[in-house]
Amino acid sequence: MSELDTTGVETEEQPDPEAERLGQRIEFLFTYVQPLGRRYTLQEVVDGIRATAKPGDPKISVGRLWTLVKSRAGNPTIGTLRALGDFFGVPQSYFIDDDVADRVTAQLALIAAMRANDVRSVALRAATVATMSAQGVDTVRSLVERSGVLEAEAGADSPQAGTPEGPSEGPSDSAGRFV
Repeated sequence: MSELDTTGVETEEQPDPEAERLGQRIEFLFTYVQPLGRRYTLQEVVDGIRATAKPGDPKISVGRLWTLVKSRAGNPTIGTLRALGDFFGVPQSYFIDDDVADRVTAQLALIAAMRANDVRSVALRAATVATMSAQGVDTVRSLVERSGVLEAEAGADSPQAGTPEGPSEGPSDSAGRFV
């Protein structure tokens, strides 16, 4: 997108780094939080937020959500961040704190890797111990991914003792949020 500067010459808009960071984090949630077995639509997120809203809670439109995801708007209200965090099951600080975002990102990626590689619930319990740090989660995720590659190469079908059903299976606090 471009705009005219005061001299009448078209210039490229400078991307807002904060809006880009927020957009990437929201996009990551759309990609990895998939209890329906597929990516949420913008309308499903807006409807889900509206369904749980109390009187006086902020409302979000599909258009506003789209501008946040596409990094075209920054500075959402605290209420908007709270609503998005509640919907996706992440703390509000995920959107603004790099350390929290790194931990949540690593946890969601681990869960996705475990689902994709059909890892047993025993591995999930073992991974919970390693989630004290993002590095521990990354290590367990890489091991899970490698085991899936090895199984695929060997052509062996592993018995299914159970798989995680959703993001709530990962390490979380008493409110069910990722920590």
